Amino acid sequence: MRIVHYILLSCCVFFVAACGSSDPEFPREEILTLELMPLQGITAPTSLEVKHPFLILENSDSRRDSIFHIYDLNNYELKSVFGRRGRGPGEFIYPALLISQLPEVLIMDAQNDLRTYFFNIDENGQFVLKDTKQPAFDGVPNIAIINDSLYVRDDMFRSPTLQVFSFSDKQPRRTWQYGDPVIIVPWMDPNYGNLYANKERIVFCYRYKKQIEFMDTNLNHIKRVKFKHDSPGSITEDCLEDIKISYSAGYMGKRYLYAMYRGVSGGKYGGDPDFRGSVLEVFDLDGNPVIRYRMDGIAPIHFVVDEETFTLYGIHHNFEPEDHLLVYRLKGL
Repeated sequence: MRIVHYILLSCCVFFVAACGSSDPEFPREEILTLELMPLQGITAPTSLEVKHPFLILENSDSRRDSIFHIYDLNNYELKSVFGRRGRGPGEFIYPALLISQLPEVLIMDAQNDLRTYFFNIDENGQFVLKDTKQPAFDGVPNIAIINDSLYVRDDMFRSPTLQVFSFSDKQPRRTWQYGDPVIIVPWMDPNYGNLYANKERIVFCYRYKKQIEFMDTNLNHIKRVKFKHDSPGSITEDCLEDIKISYSAGYMGKRYLYAMYRGVSGGKYGGDPDFRGSVLEVFDLDGNPVIRYRMDGIAPIHFVVDEETFTLYGIHHNFEPEDHLLVYRLKGL
């Protein structure tokens, strides 16, 4: 009888422990120390892309004569400046730097028939046009590149779905619904999030839930990573700033997903404009936690990771310091 009682007690203890440890655990944790990368010339960075050993910086619309700056990461030297506003060679009406794991730099011109330019970078840091493609489907700026022919788009302004296309497709090959189609404003949907992809995976990180979906490139579900978080049941304009932000930014490399977790509400950003205390979480392509980094300095709103050196380069939300980028060395990867 005592043996039966002991077995039952052990099972209960195991059950309670299992329920109390539902969050996936990171096997390692490190603290990141902020460094700064000096910029040259007049800049207003809004986006970054990395093609080792080069870093490409996209400037805001105010820099109409030098849209893209190309830096050598070996010495932080500005190698070249590229792109002007216009319709001629090397000119763009409304360019968008696309993040991809392709060897080329991709620039989509959102107001020029969504034409996408594929550029190589030569040894001198100069852009060399390799190819031009135009998607058959309209309305694709919210996209993530899978490979040189496929991309996935977030159709957030029409329906809360992810859709896989080739550049020649007029209809999606596969579709996955993540949110409530009744909600018209995307960021008012509790399931609103950010989309990332590479040649093996499509990943969706929720903004208001501490949850990540890992899928293959056909939108077949591989793994859901879910943590405890104060997620909203519904969102109104009155409560929007009080909702705790989960994953606010990310980067999909060839080897890992890097997801920036805030953990505070939008209304508290004013009290901590540098987002200090943000956490960078790293997962492998199957959704397994690898390492968690706590930032002791300014956290970026947009970043890329050079996986040749495992160095993070980021932009601060108000462009300060305006003549520097944020740099963090990711130890342990």
